[in-house]
Parts: sequence; structure tokens; C-alpha cells
Amino acid sequence: MLTAWADESGSRPDLDPGAYLLTAVLCEDDDVDEMRKTMDGLRIGETKLHWHGSSSERREQLVEAVSELPVTGFVVVHVDSDANDRRHRRKCMEFLLPLLADMPCSTITFESRGQLDASDLETLQMLRSRQIVEPTLRIDHAVGRLEPALWAADIVCGAVVQARIGNQSYLKVLGNSVELHTI
Repeated sequence: MLTAWADESGSRPDLDPGAYLLTAVLCEDDDVDEMRKTMDGLRIGETKLHWHGSSSERREQLVEAVSELPVTGFVVVHVDSDANDRRHRRKCMEFLLPLLADMPCSTITFESRGQLDASDLETLQMLRSRQIVEPTLRIDHAVGRLEPALWAADIVCGAVVQARIGNQSYLKVLGNSVELHTI
């Protein structure tokens, strides 16, 4: 069975206005420990890996490590200059969750946003009530600094943001392991 780890990001408002990305990195359940170990091993005095604020050299190292993992990335980009983050996220989830459920993916874990986690569960429940998503898909939330698997999604998300603003180099390293959808 597949499991997914998700992260979100706004793009660069000055170069890519109105763009919001939701990234899911999928792997077989049996490969989760390897992903966690690899991501955790990349930390250098950090509480968690984070694309934002990393140097170009560090980003190259991070994206190379993800490219060697047995994962597939799915990135949904919602572009709407008038949308707030909550609407962006919901629109991306409405596209992504049915896709994951059909794979079949059993669980998608998002980085916890505290009280805002409830809106993710509401979106899933709405999709279930419309019979768009099977009841087998579950959403979990985890604290970012405690869950290294989430960091792989952050890295893929960062590589896609860079590609959207003109730097394709990081996304090229990931190659065909990342599927992009713009909605």
C-alpha cells in the first residue's frame, strides 16, 4: 500500500503571483523507514530540513538525496490571485485526494498547522460525502520537526517553485519522478 507525505508553499509573489503549491511524496509503506532515515541523516544542526533559506549548494544536496529515494512526487499548483491560502489549499486537496485514493494510497500526512488541521479533515469529509473519495483514504497530521518524511515533500515543493520562477536545475534532478498538475 502507498502512503503520502505532504507540504505546501506559496510561490514567489513577485515572479509567480497567485500561485500556491501542494506537494505529496508517495512511497510504499515498506520504504517509509528508509525515507525517514535518509532525510534525518541530512540534518546539519537543524531541527528539520527546510528548503527556504538553504543555499544553492545545500539545495543541490537535498534534491539529489530525494532523487535517490523510492518516491514519486505529485504537485498540484493552484493559480488564483484573489484566493487566500485556505481556498488555495482546499482547491489543491480537491484535486489531489481523489488521485491518491485511486492509486490506492491509504494515508496522507500533512505538517500540522494546529487548529487549522480541522479544515483538512472537513475537506476530506466533504469529498467522501460527495462520493469523490473512497473512505479508505485517511489524513494524518504530524509536527514538522518530528517527522523527517515530511521534509522530502518540502524539497520537491521547493524544486517546483524554483522551476516556476525560471531555475529548472533542481526539478531536472528529480526527473520523471515528479508529476505536475496546474489547476
